[in-house]
Amino acid sequence: MQVLSGLLQPSSQLPEGFGFAEQDAIFTYQGRYAVHLICQLLQIGAGDEVIVPAYNCGAEIDPFVWAGAKVTFYRIDERAAIDIDDIQRRVTPATKIIYVSHFFGWPQEMEALVKLCKEKGLFIVEDCALCLFSKGPDNTIGRTGDAAIYSFVKSLSLPDGGALILRSKELWHERIPFRQPRFRNVLLNSLPLLKKGFMNSNKLWQRYEFTRKLLNKSWLKKSTAQDHEIEREMPKGNYFDSQKIGWSISKLSKGIISKTNPYKIVEQRRRNYQYLHNALQKLSSISLLFEYLPDNVCPLAFPIYVRNRNRWADELEGRGILVGGWPSYHRGFDWGDFPEARHLKNDLLTLPVHQELTLEHMKYIAECVHSVAEKHGHYHSR
Repeated sequence: MQVLSGLLQPSSQLPEGFGFAEQDAIFTYQGRYAVHLICQLLQIGAGDEVIVPAYNCGAEIDPFVWAGAKVTFYRIDERAAIDIDDIQRRVTPATKIIYVSHFFGWPQEMEALVKLCKEKGLFIVEDCALCLFSKGPDNTIGRTGDAAIYSFVKSLSLPDGGALILRSKELWHERIPFRQPRFRNVLLNSLPLLKKGFMNSNKLWQRYEFTRKLLNKSWLKKSTAQDHEIEREMPKGNYFDSQKIGWSISKLSKGIISKTNPYKIVEQRRRNYQYLHNALQKLSSISLLFEYLPDNVCPLAFPIYVRNRNRWADELEGRGILVGGWPSYHRGFDWGDFPEARHLKNDLLTLPVHQELTLEHMKYIAECVHSVAEKHGHYHSR
């Protein structure tokens, strides 16, 4: 089990295949604290403007809010692609940063944006939290902007861990001291990983429907008060916590990372994604966010549009399938002018393709999706 081996061997080096070298990374406790570092290094504060995608989970924009910057949304279309024309319209003399997210492992088209930002003297931040191990065309993901943000916990079974990569070493002229996170935080974040690691190491657990449910089910308590609201507030844990400024990635997470095989992870995720694509692409009750899986993409999940997303999520999670998505909203913003982002939040859910899941799990997930689909009729796009 990786968590236990990480405890026994806490020192580490990044294995080959991460896309960046150990010496190029500034390791943080979470990806949002890498965003905070950018605010520090660029001295972002009151009077500065940051332009971010309207489709977001909230955790990546809250550090900008905490720093006092004005956060302005730009349009993301229904296929999760950036709208360069809308970005250009929203640039003002106060704009300092354009923030770009590569959603679910798929690369954004960056050429026109890079040209715009060079002309305007703007700083590009690539959010690679959802695309660890994705390279994109010509290996450009994470290498096109002025900075790249990573959140390892989105792709790996880790209790914590993020990173900031800077293209210019001049920004990082003075090392900011980091300290280890509190043991209690690392322990609490590790418990669900220990459960899943134990169950994945024992093939007997994977034979039966009941144990497969346990394998996928989260130990974290869900708030029931807002479960059926269309636009509920994002979880409290997504907001920026200033007490964790200066925390680094834990030694446990670094130890687990040292034992990962990125090439194997990419292979297994692509295999799982392709299985679900083949099994679900003709299902009339859903609509796939992406039509196909390009080369050099490591999919984080299998995103689909559905009717009554909350009901779908309840039924699939009731069968032990831990679905994802961003169906909640940062309380400080209004999405009224961004119907596509609201559509992505309210109607998109993601099916797991995690590297620890086998084809047997994929078959079970596909069967459950077909079963739930029979209850909900045809999906109609907006």
